[in-house]
Amino acid sequence: MIGERLAEIRKDYGDKQTDLAQKLNVAVSTIRSWEQEKSAPSHEMLIRICRLYRVSSDYLLGLSDIDPAYVQRQRLENFTKPELTTLRDFEEFLIWRKSRTTKSE
Repeated sequence: MIGERLAEIRKDYGDKQTDLAQKLNVAVSTIRSWEQEKSAPSHEMLIRICRLYRVSSDYLLGLSDIDPAYVQRQRLENFTKPELTTLRDFEEFLIWRKSRTTKSE
């Protein structure tokens, strides 16, 4: 499960096996071995992978089929930079409005 998920996440970020190997300071054959389920990353490497790709260890290990943060990032990739700015502005407005409503109650 780890290998399949790792390959999926790596590709979603546009990384090749060589890119990930460089980022983790391991051999490309190590990445290939992980993705082919011939071996598994150490606990320390799992942590580094999760931090690098901002994905939960539960998702990477196959304990969960959904990683809300990962799904959210994939959804946000459909927006342009101006649209993302508008979304952030709207989010800030909603937070501001909620704080004003809470104070007046």
